[in-house]
Amino acid sequence: MDRHRILIVGVGELGRTLGKHTAVRGHEVFLWDIDRTKTVERRPVHELAELADIVFLCVPSWAIRSVVSDIGAVVRSSAIVAAFSKGLDVALGVTTGELLPQLLPKSQPFVVIGGPMLAEEIAAGRHAAAVFASPEKRAAETVAAIFESKIFQAELSRDVHSVALAGVLKNIYALGLGISDGLGLGENTKGWLVARAIREMLRIGDALQGDREILLGTAGLADLVATGYSVSSRNRGVGHEIARTGKCAIKSEGMASLPPLMMRLDGRTGEFPLLGAIKEVVIDCKPAAEAMQAYLAKKD
Repeated sequence: MDRHRILIVGVGELGRTLGKHTAVRGHEVFLWDIDRTKTVERRPVHELAELADIVFLCVPSWAIRSVVSDIGAVVRSSAIVAAFSKGLDVALGVTTGELLPQLLPKSQPFVVIGGPMLAEEIAAGRHAAAVFASPEKRAAETVAAIFESKIFQAELSRDVHSVALAGVLKNIYALGLGISDGLGLGENTKGWLVARAIREMLRIGDALQGDREILLGTAGLADLVATGYSVSSRNRGVGHEIARTGKCAIKSEGMASLPPLMMRLDGRTGEFPLLGAIKEVVIDCKPAAEAMQAYLAKKD
């Protein structure tokens, strides 16, 4: 296996886990975070970007633009920029897969990564899976090889848009599954909501030119189930907390992506009643019990 110099931008749970995973496998790893207490690395991010063969963006979608603006002009033309973000850019309402080509130099290779990769489970040596999507097959293969192991399932795709869109949608609908848990609606109802979530994800995919097979695969359905059922999932946890307390002053990828997704669907939101109910709870701060009971009473 080739050894790489890897820059990890964003040292949250996922960034820390990836740092340990890649270092153990013999790569030279630099960790950088805007919160300097999270890393001992004192060099500025643009200086580290000049050294890197691969840059992992482990920051939320609302930080992608500023990070790439910092490193885009200095990262080497052969370096691969790989994003784990699963959200929409707030300003333009585009996925990470659509945003990176706009921000990076034209020939810069990039990869968008989707799938069930809960940091706590990776750190514990449990199985994980991901889709590595890039217009350039070699870039996807290079990044996937870093994770290749007996416990890691890796898939390659050229459909960057669909993989990125699947990540956005699974986070939003995981909020809804968290709301169900917070209200104590039970596993029967939650299972029914999973089916409704998948149906709406496919409809939204049709509206936004997403591939149904990808939405039903590792980057979509598999990640929705993992995210919607894990107690360590940020989006499920946010939905649970809002339903339990009624306080909406919390932020997650799913919450940040909801308003731009609604704008992008432009007038078609009535076709997605579960999406509308989730928005009422986490964005409009409508009482969760009221919003969900109204949804459950509908014949959609």
